[in-house]
Formats: sequence, structure tokens, C-alpha cells
Amino acid sequence: MGISIYPYEYRFSRINTSTQDAFMHKALTLLRIRSILTPQETPMNRFVRFNFTKDTAVAFGASAVMIFLSLIMLLFGGDSLIDKAMSFILRDLLMIFGLGIVFVSLYVGKKAGSLKALGFTGQKNALSLLIDFLLAAGLLAMFLKDEKPAGILEIKNLYAATYILVAGIFEMTFIYGYLRASFEKAFGIIPAILLTAAFYSFHHAGFQPEFLHLFFVGLMYCSVYYITQNLLIIFPFFWGVGALWDVIVSSEAGEEIKNLESFIIALIILVLSVGWIFISKKRLSGQAR
Repeated sequence: MGISIYPYEYRFSRINTSTQDAFMHKALTLLRIRSILTPQETPMNRFVRFNFTKDTAVAFGASAVMIFLSLIMLLFGGDSLIDKAMSFILRDLLMIFGLGIVFVSLYVGKKAGSLKALGFTGQKNALSLLIDFLLAAGLLAMFLKDEKPAGILEIKNLYAATYILVAGIFEMTFIYGYLRASFEKAFGIIPAILLTAAFYSFHHAGFQPEFLHLFFVGLMYCSVYYITQNLLIIFPFFWGVGALWDVIVSSEAGEEIKNLESFIIALIILVLSVGWIFISKKRLSGQAR
């Protein structure tokens, strides 16, 4: 009777001891191999490690596409209709909307907690926003101490500011979000900061080639992120003050977007982005049912 109730236990007990020992030895060997191949989180490899995966290769590939699109813009730097159309396609549609919204939502959005993976962790939101505001105020005070530009509230500057803030969504989602997280997972925090800053600098190649300056700007933003590990510590205030002042006041590149055309393009990209996110969420909720 006992054998019929527990047939598998009975059969296993009939296996000779040597077979059981061999089975246990193989199981333990597989567990050891798995522990060796799977990196364990330690204080040291949190900062520097090497775990190159398929996701890492995709991140480098996406970075190369971003730089390629930026470099191609150098061929269309004129004021003709074709130049403006190509600039819109390359930078606004393919880079800002394509990589920053579509690619990130398709590649990262399928994973649970996708916003957390990008850096909007939801942790220490109040503290992050407070530090963000204080850093922005300090940065603005430093700028105003050296220079007090006239006509900063002119309508053309407001057009440029709108475009810059919309473009900033791309930098947060793709560069400081997706790329930084991918590089941190593969190489640790320190290489992630350096690589993210480098790609942040290179992505300006076609419209603001100030590589060394922008590299240090990228280092600053990326390093500050790790204070709370929440992108709200740099966006929108700290990043916004730096970007607006850098482009509108300090850089000659800002003159190209101080017009109604750039304002309209910013609104188009914003509407496309909101529409894409709405449709994507609706489609995912439909699949969940």
C-alpha cells in the first residue's frame, strides 16, 4: 500500500548509492559553474566590472546610429528647403523621436519597471527634486555673476527654449536613461559615467561640435545622477538651466533655433511622442486582457 501511494519516492530509494552520489556531484558542479558565470554584486564590481551581453551590443549599436545621424547633418547645414527638411528628418524625426521615444519604448518598454530601468526610479523623488532645484539656482547664480544677457525673454529665445526642452526628453530617455543603464549593467558605474558623457558629447557632432566642453557637462550630469539614482535630480531644473544658457546665451548654435519654425517642430515632436506613448500603452493593455 505504501509503495502505491509514493511510487516516485520508492523508485528513487531503489537507485543505488553510487548513482545518487553521481547525480548530486553533477548538480553541484552545475551550480558552481553558474555562480562563476553569473556576476555577483559586490562593492567593487558595482563600480567596475565586465559583463558584455547582447543588450550591451545593442546599446553600442544604437549609439553608433545616433552619432551617424548627427554626422550626416553636417551635409545639410545650409538654409535651403532641402537642408531644413533633411535636418528635420535626421535630428527631429529619426534621432529625437525615433531613438528617444520609439526605440526606447519598444526595447525597454517591454520590460517590467521600464521607467525605473531608465532612471526614473520613484525613489527619493522629493529629495531629488529639491537638490535639482538648488543645483539649478546655484548654476544660474554663477552664470549671472559672469554675464547678464539683455533681452533674454524675447520671443525668439522662448521659441528656442521650447525646442531645447523637448529635445531634452531625448537626452533623458536615450542618453542618461537607456545608455547609462546599459553601460552600468555591463561595465559598472565609473565606466558608465565616462561612456555616457562621451556619447553625449559625440551626439552633438552635427550641430554643436564642442566635444571637450560637452564631455565635462555629461560627466557632471551623470555623476550627479548617482547621488540619489533618480533622473529627477537633474531634470528638469538643473539640466534645463545648463542647456538653456549654454545654447541660447553661450553657443552660436542656438541662433539656428531662435525662430517660429523650431517652435512648431518642437510641438510636432511633442504631439508625436505623446501619441506614440498613448497608442503603445493602449496596445499593451489590450494584449494584457
